[in-house]
Amino acid sequence: MDDQRQYQQKMGSLEDALALLRSNDVIACAAVVNEPTDFLKALPSVLPGLNNITLFKGKENYYDYLADLTYQKNIHTVSYLFGDNTRAAQKVGMASYIPTDLSTLGANRTAVAPNNVFVAQVTEMDENGCFQLSYCEMFEKQMLECAETIILEVNPQFRRVRGGLDIHISQVSALYLSPKAPFILPRDDGSSEIDRKIGNYIADLIPDAATIQLGIGRLPDAVAVRLAEKNDLGLHTEMFTSNMLGLVRSGNITGKYKTVDPGEHLGCFALGDAELYETLSSNPACRIAPSSYTNDPAVIAQQDRMFSVNTCLEIDLYGQVCSESIGTRQFSGTGGAADFASGAMRSKGGRGVVAFTSTAKKGTISKIKATLTPGAPVTIHRNLVDTIVTEYGVAELKGRTVPERARALIAVAHPDFRESLLEEGKKMGILF
Repeated sequence: MDDQRQYQQKMGSLEDALALLRSNDVIACAAVVNEPTDFLKALPSVLPGLNNITLFKGKENYYDYLADLTYQKNIHTVSYLFGDNTRAAQKVGMASYIPTDLSTLGANRTAVAPNNVFVAQVTEMDENGCFQLSYCEMFEKQMLECAETIILEVNPQFRRVRGGLDIHISQVSALYLSPKAPFILPRDDGSSEIDRKIGNYIADLIPDAATIQLGIGRLPDAVAVRLAEKNDLGLHTEMFTSNMLGLVRSGNITGKYKTVDPGEHLGCFALGDAELYETLSSNPACRIAPSSYTNDPAVIAQQDRMFSVNTCLEIDLYGQVCSESIGTRQFSGTGGAADFASGAMRSKGGRGVVAFTSTAKKGTISKIKATLTPGAPVTIHRNLVDTIVTEYGVAELKGRTVPERARALIAVAHPDFRESLLEEGKKMGILF
């Protein structure tokens, strides 16, 4: 059967797609911009007739029913990255967290709990009969491959991107149209004086011709502003952000001196403003690649002068970093923090930076602690922690002894907490 005939036969309504679901299904949804929002908004319309649905999804968007005990027997969410919705759902026993590095998420999850349904928001079909999952390739390929039922939310406003995941019409069970603008994350130009100070410290560490990975938030954005002073940077990242692609357009990022994928700008997902999506689609040097590649520490380590910049919730005097929980309360997830810390540590001339403001709760809590909050998991092992930056300076931990690390960390803690941290270090027997 030709592609157009299959398209006409499989094109239907959202209700037709939902009718394919059965009790005990394991539904995996594509993430970030490719999350099938219309499908997830409409899912509660069929949940009363279904039991024991497992929903695998990311942190994006908020759906009230996922934390509504009315649906407790109908659906349970599992996720690798918590947000407001999954935190609320976990609180009432309707969500569970998957501890994982992003580089191994797809392979590991499908090996132990394969999904039988896959749902994604995609481009229109092209002349080859393929739709494209264009803006995210974290785990989607593995979960597409093990699905028996594939449902596509077709958005004519999505554009194709080099490296995006193609899905042929012959693989598809059902599709429906859902025209809407891609999800926009506006640029945040509200960085504080403290953010800019930290950004300046970090930018001073990064030389011309370095390859960078930046996380999301005001601190990485503050770094990106200063990187406009640098030349011939490379980009090998987890997330394409608006500020990164701004550096591509301005010519600060060229990839000229990258030792892996020279001349290419790689990331495994994108989230930002309209200009970001336009640049991804129109610039042939930009490429979406699977997280199993972008986040593979072995690949990252081959990139000379690899500079990774991420943030955290707290760090202790041993150098152990927690980026994902507040004590026992799961707050976000590991993501690519450990992947990039490990790779940058092994990169020739590279450096892994963890940056954060020194306090929380309006200055009442130090993020540098004697020991991590009880119950907090270690996101980045102390052996992989390289450079710490706060508004009070730069602490070099790589290759240092425990006492040297503790003193370096205390020196960049907020002055209000330095004396107590010093005393705690002495009580613990790591400072003398």
